[in-house]
Amino acid sequence: MIETEAPSGTVAPSNRRRTALAGALAALAGLVAAEVFGLVLPGHPSPVTFVADRVVAAMPDGPREALIGAVGTLDKPLLVVGIVLAVLGGGALIGLAAARRSSLAPVLFVVGGVVAYLVAWNGTTADAPGLALVVAVGVTVALLVWSRVAPVPHADGDVAGPVVERRTVLRAAAVVGAAAVVGLGVVAVTRRASSATVDAMRSALRIPRPTDPAPVLPAGITPDVAGIAPAITPNADFYQIDVALSAPVIDVASWSLSVTGQVGSPLTLSFDQLVALPSIERHIALTCVSNEVGGDLVGTARWQGVRLTDVLAKVDVQDGADLVLGVSVDGFTAGFPRSILGDGRDAMIAYAMNGEPLPVRHGFPARLVVPGLYGYVSATKWLREIRLTTLAADVPFWLQRGWAEDGSIDAASRIDVPRAGSRVAAGTVAVGGRAWHQHTGVGSVEVSVDDGPWQAATLAAPIGTDAWRLWSWQWQATSGTHRLRVRMHDLDGTPQDADVRPVFPGAASGLHTITVDVT
Repeated sequence: MIETEAPSGTVAPSNRRRTALAGALAALAGLVAAEVFGLVLPGHPSPVTFVADRVVAAMPDGPREALIGAVGTLDKPLLVVGIVLAVLGGGALIGLAAARRSSLAPVLFVVGGVVAYLVAWNGTTADAPGLALVVAVGVTVALLVWSRVAPVPHADGDVAGPVVERRTVLRAAAVVGAAAVVGLGVVAVTRRASSATVDAMRSALRIPRPTDPAPVLPAGITPDVAGIAPAITPNADFYQIDVALSAPVIDVASWSLSVTGQVGSPLTLSFDQLVALPSIERHIALTCVSNEVGGDLVGTARWQGVRLTDVLAKVDVQDGADLVLGVSVDGFTAGFPRSILGDGRDAMIAYAMNGEPLPVRHGFPARLVVPGLYGYVSATKWLREIRLTTLAADVPFWLQRGWAEDGSIDAASRIDVPRAGSRVAAGTVAVGGRAWHQHTGVGSVEVSVDDGPWQAATLAAPIGTDAWRLWSWQWQATSGTHRLRVRMHDLDGTPQDADVRPVFPGAASGLHTITVDVT
């Protein structure tokens, strides 16, 4: 093959493309090696998710909430894709730099590995050694690949930069591509095996019947409106919002829950000991503070677990402890005032959801469920510790980032059917949705068309004050484009807040409004 020469002091365009590709291949090789090596570390940590977790934690609240609002639960997959593309782009830039001076490549790869290590490191020595090994192996493999495709100066010396032959790049691409396929296959198979192991553990568990079962649900909790979702949210459809990019893989046989902090008698419970305690079962709605007006980051399920106050009664909580802090196995923390437990709400250490052991993505083997509080202050998944402490001593994760200390859930309602922007036929149109104010209850729901008078909707049978309540309304629709609004009142007659507020720092408010075309 004949290379096209460039004037002295320049680098041929074809050579720049090949060195950029060579750098991207080296970066890909290092990334795949790091992911494969991560499988041998406890808990199978992924370097990509390590970095992504830190990015999520460091992201300002405004951009974070805007991202969630735009893409919903796709925020984390998109972040992972972005990190991979950034790594490949960084490798390509290194290749371009090495087009003039090939000795730069090893140095820049090492610098990139160090930066990745510093970004992912959480400041504790527990994570640092494993991550350092992962990064070191990744950089080493990248350097080995780079040495195979390192540019060689053109024989006649007319080109200032080194020249990479096409056959060299193609050979390297084939080798790295094959290695990447094999490596990513190993990662996928191993993670699938880990998930299968956890699923097998969950299937083998026998959840005892609750000591205090949930009241029998009355008929008619879901109105007869075509297209409306059921009142009890199936596990597979229940919303999921986490800081962690991947759910921890937890062996229930070795898992334990510790109750520590300002207590006279610290307690540690194995899973078998936890489920052997008297349990309650309740229908409770959970809501994410990131839920926009009319959003779907809310769901109602049947939860079973041990009443939190029963466990705290065993440890002799000291008077100075005013914060109940849940600590996840991945280090996430959420905390709420201990005083709220004095009103009799059914806060629990939950281990079952809709009659089966908690799904992994919803906190297996145990999590906290506290009616009336947003998840960011209460719903710790993959629970490993409950710490009785103070807000001054232990500031929870989201409160460190400026979110409101008061995580009490606001009243809200939404229209589910018809969908916003949909087209319906003139005549009687069934309208339906749901309203909630956990731990308070729904008293009435009203609908307004085109800012007209509020008209009473029909409430479905109640599930309980800690769950949402569905509603329906028959609309005599006329041709044209119409605007529908909904609002709810509590059991004491208090209407929901109509003032429009953004999500940050303590939940969005306003009346859900949709536009419908009638033909």
